[in-house]
Amino acid sequence: MFNRQAVEDLKAWYGRTKRKPLVIRGARQVGKTTAVRIAAGDLGVALVEINLERHTDLESMFRTYKVEELLFAISLITGQKITRESKAILFIDEAQAIPSAYACLRYFWEDMPQLAVVLTGSLLDQVLHDEKFPTPVGRIEQYFMGPLTFEEFLAATGEAKALNTLAKLNSNSMHLVSDQVHEELLALVRRYTLTGGMPYCVQIAVDTSFNHAEIIRYQIELLQTYKDDFSKYSGSFSALKLNAFFNGIVSQVGEQFSHKQANEIATATSGDTRQLNEAIERFLEARLFYRVLHTSADSIPLGAEINIRISKFLFIDTGLLLAVQGVPAQQIMSAPLELTNRGILAEQFVGQQLLSAKPGYVLPALYYWHPPKSEIQAEIDFLYEHGNLIYPVEVKSSGKGSIKSLHSYIIKKKADQAIRISSAKPSIDELIAKVNGIERPFKLFNLPFYLINRLDQILS
Repeated sequence: MFNRQAVEDLKAWYGRTKRKPLVIRGARQVGKTTAVRIAAGDLGVALVEINLERHTDLESMFRTYKVEELLFAISLITGQKITRESKAILFIDEAQAIPSAYACLRYFWEDMPQLAVVLTGSLLDQVLHDEKFPTPVGRIEQYFMGPLTFEEFLAATGEAKALNTLAKLNSNSMHLVSDQVHEELLALVRRYTLTGGMPYCVQIAVDTSFNHAEIIRYQIELLQTYKDDFSKYSGSFSALKLNAFFNGIVSQVGEQFSHKQANEIATATSGDTRQLNEAIERFLEARLFYRVLHTSADSIPLGAEINIRISKFLFIDTGLLLAVQGVPAQQIMSAPLELTNRGILAEQFVGQQLLSAKPGYVLPALYYWHPPKSEIQAEIDFLYEHGNLIYPVEVKSSGKGSIKSLHSYIIKKKADQAIRISSAKPSIDELIAKVNGIERPFKLFNLPFYLINRLDQILS
């Protein structure tokens, strides 16, 4: 099974003396259930697992917070004894079927804090949005899971040599990468991009020696599963309209999403912008899309200076994005990543890795920047926080491409360092930013796609 960071984090959570019930959030099929099972196996503790979609009759006990009765009922259902003193992990899965289970976590923490409780549900956020259950603030911990990162993909597919190489690279050694190793690592980036990081897609790739026809068959099935979910939890929308909104947002991935684009999508789907905005919130809650928010980037935290009206969207996964947009595999394998699909795929890859760069207990968030409309061409693709510094991150078509946007950012924000991601070999350059007669020296980290998971290591 996959050696994922989430498994190690779950084991660390279990080992703490004062742990709170853990809520794992993430889209359907990102591996939440599997991670809990593997962690319990590694720890050598019993896992008492209850799927609430199959046992909705427990709702009255959850709604009235009768935790002692719940434990007894779960013991009867599973055939495994569990009490407040148990060393086992109580795993409450598919909790969207009984939303009150989420609020009930408060009483597990207050009445039996020594019991390890994990709760998850693929559409939990959407259901809680409708049900308006109270959040057990201060009585739970949250953990966010997404698809496999590039390096987790390497581990899962047996690329130990590549992983060992990446582990050795830092700001002092990365310029020593040979042309051959560089091309081999970029080939693995393209393979990951095609396969994506959804666990079962990776498993199919391993089992079939990367038979892309088999991989894309499952990707299309998974996309249909997401769309089928719309009919279950569509609220005031028809599944047909939500599906149309979904397709409209997919077509805008990587593009600045303005009021004009919103109007065009709403008009094309016989809806209005209010309905579209509500649908977008549903997609974000289901973690099918991530919103990249504009920020003035004057200080940390970046989220304190956002402009909610200016944003971009990323999809959940590179492989699923290719499947839903119908981009042929040959196009990915025959060209640099940043030249494929108008550069949108490269931006999706980088953003997807940055979402997983911070610890799992931190809500994934992405930000970008551009100056006033008079200089709109100077957009910075992403901003990355490291220590007490903000690094502008540009995804470019080559290591020698124009970096006017970085020059503009360096001058306006008085920054000293920047990052450019491309298919070029790694290097660090000392440059001079020049804008309207103003100059400022800065250090530019030229990093290939395969080093994106090593940002903190390199910047340190």
